[in-house]
Amino acid sequence: MRLVITVAWLSVVAGCAALTGVARAPAPAAAPAAVAPPPRATPDPRALVPPDRSLELDRAFIGRLGDRPIQVVRGLAPPIEGATPPTDPLLLPYSPRTYRAGVHEGIDFPARAGTPARAAAPGYVVRIDRDFTDWTAGELRTAIAEAVRLGYTPPDTLDRIRGRQVWIDQGRGVVTRYAHLSAVAAGLAVGDAVAVGQVIGAVGSSGFPEGGPHLHFEVRIGEGYLGSGLGADELARVIARAFGPGRLAEAGAAGAQGGLEDDLDGLGGDRPR
Repeated sequence: MRLVITVAWLSVVAGCAALTGVARAPAPAAAPAAVAPPPRATPDPRALVPPDRSLELDRAFIGRLGDRPIQVVRGLAPPIEGATPPTDPLLLPYSPRTYRAGVHEGIDFPARAGTPARAAAPGYVVRIDRDFTDWTAGELRTAIAEAVRLGYTPPDTLDRIRGRQVWIDQGRGVVTRYAHLSAVAAGLAVGDAVAVGQVIGAVGSSGFPEGGPHLHFEVRIGEGYLGSGLGADELARVIARAFGPGRLAEAGAAGAQGGLEDDLDGLGGDRPR
């Protein structure tokens, strides 16, 4: 009888020990917090620089060419030192980009990777993509296929195709964009004032490596861009005047206004209204 009682008692003790062990088992470790990916772009450049921090010079005016408006900018410096604007239509604004069901919105300056990219006019930096993360090959293929399916390039896709960018606000609704950069100039920050010719980055092929190294340079005017909707002859004249005499760094409002009127005379257009 004692043996039976002893065995039973040991069984109870063992059971309690087991229950105690279960109760005291350590809680599983918390899952590590997800690490946010590096930003691909400044979400909203307008939120980073007060709108009144713009140059007090007229940069562009809207005139008319025949029965439609035309946007004109004068006096830009080449964003690649010693370069001249290309004449190949494929490198100019409004050129078709059928591979993504869209059009080109800038001027492509061919250059070797690492060539300094320079500010085409003075202004304030409003966007820097220093930590840009490029596509994987699969992501790019998927995005291009979706653009073709839609019949247009979605804005987010186009922005990422431009790769690493720097934007400079010249005031009066004009912003110059420098895209496909391989790097941003050390020390350059949003809100910095930049001078014409100042190095702001280096030429690369980020965003669209298939295009090879070159500087994609855009002149945005309001909601549009320089060269939008223009035919070959009109586009050639507008771009020639954009990089002609009368740099924005030197022209005041009155001088820019007079230059525009000369431009419209040469294009057969009317004075601004």
